[in-house]
Amino acid sequence: MRALLFFLILGCAQAAAAVKVDVLHVRGVINAGTSRYIKRGIETAAADKAALLLLVLDTPGGLLNSTRDIVQGIDQSVVPVAVYVAPGGASATSAGTIITMSAHYAAMAPGTNIGAAHPVGGQGEDIKGTMKEKAENDTAAFIKAQAVLRGRNAEWAEQAIRKSVSATADEALKLHVVDYLAADQASLLAKLDEQPVHGTLAGASPKMAAPAVHLAGASLVELPMSLAESFLAFIGDPNVSYMLMTLGGLGIYVEVTSGGSVILPGVLGVISLILAFISFSTLPVSFGGVALLFVGFALFAIEPFVVSHGALTLGGVVSLLLGALILLDPSTGDLRLSLALVIPTVVAIGAMTFMAGYYALKARRTIYGGLTNFHDFEGVVQTVDDTGVSGKCLIRGETWDFELSHPQKPVHVGDHLSVYRRHGMKLIVNLKAK
Repeated sequence: MRALLFFLILGCAQAAAAVKVDVLHVRGVINAGTSRYIKRGIETAAADKAALLLLVLDTPGGLLNSTRDIVQGIDQSVVPVAVYVAPGGASATSAGTIITMSAHYAAMAPGTNIGAAHPVGGQGEDIKGTMKEKAENDTAAFIKAQAVLRGRNAEWAEQAIRKSVSATADEALKLHVVDYLAADQASLLAKLDEQPVHGTLAGASPKMAAPAVHLAGASLVELPMSLAESFLAFIGDPNVSYMLMTLGGLGIYVEVTSGGSVILPGVLGVISLILAFISFSTLPVSFGGVALLFVGFALFAIEPFVVSHGALTLGGVVSLLLGALILLDPSTGDLRLSLALVIPTVVAIGAMTFMAGYYALKARRTIYGGLTNFHDFEGVVQTVDDTGVSGKCLIRGETWDFELSHPQKPVHVGDHLSVYRRHGMKLIVNLKAK
């Protein structure tokens, strides 16, 4: 009898020890990387037969399409999902509000806040006109449906979208925005033990009573982000993608202006551009904004080779600024580019390009502008215009306009020339015999 009792006690202890809670940590912007991480966590919890998936959340918001993916994953989960806004000082702002209110259990730590989910533009400004109405109504209906599904304050949820209302942890508990207030994970699990799920789990009949979680003696299993998820989360930040685009453009610019003598900047530039395009593929970017960025860098690249007196640099600065302003689609989330990053970057690139063009022109004038005798300087034809007797030639490493002194027969690319005299910024040349 004693042996039987011993094995019964041992079996109960092993069963208690087998209770497992998988834990995810999301801190930062909600994007493709965090969405992929959370959905993997949901799948892992189901495969592990975990009693609960605990998502510790601290976010300023993010992409609406990534938020929808996360919410759909929670709705389809066979394992209860608890969202815990923690630690103290953390927030579930904007997209974080929607994710928190969609969870089977919603909890906050003291000193945290939730709300302010009104859709905004790419620079944090209010969206205007029909786009504002569309984004606001769609997001309000989305969060309201989740609040009703989980039996939470749907009216407050709608006001979080339309009026950007916010609440502290204590206020959120009183308003029935969240279900629990807990100082740490251990106290939260103690409060959740034997508590019924808010709403239904995937696959359960709506007529069935809400199941309760049994968390006594549960062990916490941390599920960190994978390298791929961390990489996607990092480059999913629009400020990172903008910097990658900028570094890529600079690398190509240095490669072009150096005449190919320096290879590394070009290689790094191409890699940065590829990473920028990967980042853009995860963001709601405007193709017009991307096109303006390319135009800006193209104008910068041309500046050292064309005497524009700074006009090309000014055009490049304007293109980069306009491209940054319209780069993100405001109706698909609240990600934004930081003007504190964009403006100094554009100004620095513009100043560098202007100085490069200035010194290139100064070098040309220094080398050749003071010479009065160009006689017998030799060069090679680079391009020929429609007349066949003028075009551009390369003279001692510099490109000059030329015209034949005696246009008896047309010249061709690659022909050798000798300078007869200089006329302003044009060289009068003779065709050398082959």
